[in-house]
Amino acid sequence: MGGKKWEITAMGKSTNGPDWTDVEMMLRALGALHSGRAGVTILPLGIGSSGGLSVSCSMMFDVLPGSSVPAVVSTESTWPCNSHADLAGHVFGGLHTLDFEISKVYGNEALWK
Repeated sequence: MGGKKWEITAMGKSTNGPDWTDVEMMLRALGALHSGRAGVTILPLGIGSSGGLSVSCSMMFDVLPGSSVPAVVSTESTWPCNSHADLAGHVFGGLHTLDFEISKVYGNEALWK
């Protein structure tokens, strides 16, 4: 992200970076592109109010029993982080990482052809 900061309006809408609407659209796009169901799970880390959040992005595929194709591809990260100013941006970045991990599965398609 360099030195430029995201600008957030009073209603929480970002004017120059990903927001929750972008996250929703990315989830829908990934699901349509990869013929699966994309999702995000956010869990607290640590005890009490410390520890941050664990963010898991995953894609679930419908596969036949015994198939060598994975039923789930997922990524996990922790927020806050040095790369993203807010949680929506972190989740959006996690979805890009998920898309990259799915592409690795396609790279191994010789395993099931």
